[in-house]
Amino acid sequence: MAPVTRNRGPKGAGLALVAVGTIAALGLAGCGFGGDDDEPRPTEEAAEPVDAAPLLEEALADLADYPALTADGQVATSVGGEIQETTLTVADGGASSGTVRANGVEAEMIAADDKIFLRADEEFWLDKGVFGPDSDQFGGTWVRSSTGQAGINPQNTLAPPALAAILEEIGLEGDEAVEENLDDTRAYKIDLNGERNQLWVDAETNQILRIEIEELIPEGGESGPQVRLDLAQADEAAAEQLYTSLTTTTEEELTGSRDARIEVSWDGQPAMECDDGPHCTWSGTVRDAGASGSGTVLVRMDVTFSQEEIGEEECSDNGSLEAGGTLALSCDANYNIVTSEPQTYEDIQGEARLSTRGLSADQQEEMLAALAEQREATLAGDTGDAEDAEGAQDGEGTDGGEGADGTEEGTEETEGE
Repeated sequence: MAPVTRNRGPKGAGLALVAVGTIAALGLAGCGFGGDDDEPRPTEEAAEPVDAAPLLEEALADLADYPALTADGQVATSVGGEIQETTLTVADGGASSGTVRANGVEAEMIAADDKIFLRADEEFWLDKGVFGPDSDQFGGTWVRSSTGQAGINPQNTLAPPALAAILEEIGLEGDEAVEENLDDTRAYKIDLNGERNQLWVDAETNQILRIEIEELIPEGGESGPQVRLDLAQADEAAAEQLYTSLTTTTEEELTGSRDARIEVSWDGQPAMECDDGPHCTWSGTVRDAGASGSGTVLVRMDVTFSQEEIGEEECSDNGSLEAGGTLALSCDANYNIVTSEPQTYEDIQGEARLSTRGLSADQQEEMLAALAEQREATLAGDTGDAEDAEGAQDGEGTDGGEGADGTEEGTEETEGE
């Protein structure tokens, strides 16, 4: 249950809040990828090794020109971290859609415009140790997420031109590529620099079939996920279908999305005051209560004042909370009751509900514009510099606008009596 705080007092009195609850985050266990049984088998009659450099150069050039790719396999946020089964379709501009699965629980995933969203049952979020004022609303809802929560940011690691650049940067370790049987396909294994970096290229098509990279570090990044992924080219029809699906989801389903990137909580005790009118004010400060928050989250506060004789009045406020920071929120409501003689109304109660929003209206329009621009470039065969795949290391974008429109039930409640 979310923390509940109650206040009650006569007109004009400052109302102190009581009762504080705490929730312990769940720990996450991790392990390495599979052992030798997962390794490709040598062909029965070993073929002569071939020169690895031109083979890799051709394969990477081909990869960089894909309109989109499919990636299917295992991802861990770091070596020894929790393993997730991941299946994604990623366009050349970084727009992505697919699923991630950890500990038997699956989440849908979409990514575009430097943003990542997940949709999963409540169990998924509990397993991630995610808590917030509206975390009880996360189940079955699109939730804006961090790279760590998603396991990978496909926009800056798996977009075809971005992935090709990362693999090229790792570079070759040996001069020769050895032929192996990879899932009944003739392939050449190429060793890259590093202890656990390798990939396999189809002996017939010269396309990359599988990558095993200990740390897939995006351009400009300092760290990256460990991956073992089977890759395949997706054609323009698949890319167009991807963009259509992402556009529909952004238009129709992200309006009510939430945000899990920061653990939002009250900082200290909010205050409620009522003067003549009665004119009631609620004010308080929220903070990032977690240790690993990222980005800037839109926070909304909805307050209801109530008294048995005079009924209810409402007010709200919203703003942007930066990771590690605080945000002051305040709103007021005036009953404005006019009587021939002064009246005193006791036992006015206040209830404040905090909630998050995954997108402001402006951000939604920006995301739709970015998808339209990427779609046009992909279908025109112009990948450019894959701008949307660069600089998205943490899955964060510019959090323009503070208007967190609308409100939904089931958020954290703080009550004043």
